[in-house]
Amino acid sequence: MTKFLPLNLQFFAEQPEPEDTNAQPTAGEPEPTPTEQSQRTEKTFTQAELDEILNKRLDREKKKQAELEEKAKRLEELEKAEEERKKAEMSEAERLRAEKEEAAKKAEEASEKAKKAEEAANQRIINTELRAIARSLNANDPNQVLALLDKSAVQIDEDGNVIGAEEVVAAFKESSPWMFKQPIGADASGGSNPAKSNTQTEIVAKEKELEEAKQKALKDSRYYGAVTRIFNELLSLKNKR
Repeated sequence: MTKFLPLNLQFFAEQPEPEDTNAQPTAGEPEPTPTEQSQRTEKTFTQAELDEILNKRLDREKKKQAELEEKAKRLEELEKAEEERKKAEMSEAERLRAEKEEAAKKAEEASEKAKKAEEAANQRIINTELRAIARSLNANDPNQVLALLDKSAVQIDEDGNVIGAEEVVAAFKESSPWMFKQPIGADASGGSNPAKSNTQTEIVAKEKELEEAKQKALKDSRYYGAVTRIFNELLSLKNKR
């Protein structure tokens, strides 16, 4: 959009010749008033003259703008050339140092990536071993046992052997026996005395109570103590039969 600038037309008017302040008015002519003098020196312009004046002013402004843009472009080119010159003047030692730093950075990133991959692989080996041990100890659900185990003491030695897995699962079974299948007496497996008694009724009720406590313990660890207590009570009842 073209920007129009204010134009002082009086500036472009022809300047009147300076009057002789000492000259006397012609005899018989009245002395002109200031208003009449201003009207005599004021020049009028045609529309064509005004258009020409405006066009010249716009042309000058466009030329100035083009010059400014050219200077800005030239400055940008000079700055870019200076940057390229500085790079070209970089010494061989500086280039080698930059390459060495870049290589060290890539090596560190690769080492970190390899370390994470090794840790993930070791964890998979440990989980597989723990799950197998839990299964061998008759865990009701080896995956649940694995999720609740404290695996911080289990490690892999330099030869790739899993160390501490059996101890961790055994300790967990001792503290949470309800997570594993328990051997039952001859009566419960269809032995010589199948008669139902008050003890058997209590056992059935206690087993139901234990199952409910187990479900709660899987969602809230605060129920672990209740599960242990009910399990011991159930074991005591079975030993009485």
